[in-house]
Amino acid sequence: MDKSLMIGTLLFFIFMFPIIYVLLNQRSKEAKLKKELIELASTNDLKLDKFETSGHLTLGLDSTKKVLLVLDPKMDVDRRIIDLKKISQVRITKNTLREQSRKERIIHLGLELADRDTSKITEIIFYDEDDHDSTDAEIRLNEAKRWDDLLQKNLAV
Repeated sequence: MDKSLMIGTLLFFIFMFPIIYVLLNQRSKEAKLKKELIELASTNDLKLDKFETSGHLTLGLDSTKKVLLVLDPKMDVDRRIIDLKKISQVRITKNTLREQSRKERIIHLGLELADRDTSKITEIIFYDEDDHDSTDAEIRLNEAKRWDDLLQKNLAV
């Protein structure tokens, strides 16, 4: 075997190992969160027809019973069960900062769910600039829009 080919192969594995490790670690975390979400759903007699894990946040929806499950280990209450029949409004909240280039930078992004009977507002945080685990804000904005649309369709009218 040619020495330069061996060195090239070795360098390839040295550079690829961290990337593969991060991807496998992320998949392992997502599988664990998905399992936890499914266990929470079955404990509460729910059947999830939509679920998603994105970074720290895991969401699941039972559109038949109109219940949203939220797993967020970064929040005080890391497991939330939200009855959408009691929610009057869902809206995206976005705090931005205008930079010198006139482009707005998202610094905080969430979904606010307003309770029908009380003035209580529950926020699901999709992105926060201070959270170093957060990924690209624009990706999270698309996820928040998708969940906003899904929850709007599942609000009891």
